[in-house]
Amino acid sequence: MNRVILTIVAFFALCFAGYQWHKSKQEKKIFVQDINSSTDFDFDQDIKSRTDQYGFLDISVNLPGSKGIVIMAPINCPSRQAKIADYLATELNKQNIPATRISGYTFNHNLAKMSEREINQMIDRVEYVKTMAFPLVFVNGKVKSNPSIEDIKNEWELQ
Repeated sequence: MNRVILTIVAFFALCFAGYQWHKSKQEKKIFVQDINSSTDFDFDQDIKSRTDQYGFLDISVNLPGSKGIVIMAPINCPSRQAKIADYLATELNKQNIPATRISGYTFNHNLAKMSEREINQMIDRVEYVKTMAFPLVFVNGKVKSNPSIEDIKNEWELQ
């Protein structure tokens, strides 16, 4: 009698393990399909099409609380990038163009109205910005790495 009960318990345990294994494979398959569907666009072409005549990339993501031009590089740092950012901010402010210095950023966007593909594209653009060299200059929702003062002024005048 004990042997029959043990056999039945073992049978159900194997059935349950097989079900869990099958479910896991299905979830992995769906996950891979989601990754493939989110990367079916040409990222390099997307970057080129979003870059304007002054080299600023439209990332369609705004920095919260940013008015005017935002220059991002380490603050109170002796690095070359920080010195360039300080110079840009000083020169722009001398010309009555509002420029703010920051050392970090957060992006703010309403994801509820976006499809999964649009969200993944936006994440790719934000990740691309992370790879850019400092100083980063944000103007009107667009960004450029280490621009000249003339590029910044021209982009600012486009608004």
